[in-house]
Amino acid sequence: MPLSQWNRRSQTCGPDLAEWGRAMSNDMWIHPQPMPMPRSPCVIDEHTALQQIARLPRKPRIFLWSDSDRSIPGDWEYLASVRQGVPPEGIMAEFDAWSLQYPQAWLAVDLRQGVIPPSTSKPLEQLLGQMPRTVLIIVSEGDVSQPWPPWELII
Repeated sequence: MPLSQWNRRSQTCGPDLAEWGRAMSNDMWIHPQPMPMPRSPCVIDEHTALQQIARLPRKPRIFLWSDSDRSIPGDWEYLASVRQGVPPEGIMAEFDAWSLQYPQAWLAVDLRQGVIPPSTSKPLEQLLGQMPRTVLIIVSEGDVSQPWPPWELII
């Protein structure tokens, strides 16, 4: 969408979340998200996430939704995103039980290179965009090809 058309559209009906902040046709975000929020996932690499979380006035409880507990950052906890022989419905049942047990916890979804993405029954982008909790998408350093905005803490 051309910038002039974007400006007109945002003034008349507000931005569409999938378009807000994206630049030109390469789908890269030009504006970061200042703070992770429910239903608005944001992207960050592990090192930067640890630095920014350390700057928060109140440290959240964070679970890494990953294929293995081999590389959990900091004092985060682990939630399995895939299990051998378990269908997506089984993973989602575990996830739903976790959601009820830890309603205030942040979810960090492990999408770093070499990690198997979560096994879900609906598209991951749709699932995370509807999630009523704070979601961080953990990517490898330099990965900017995600459909979510980067997190850049402003305090």
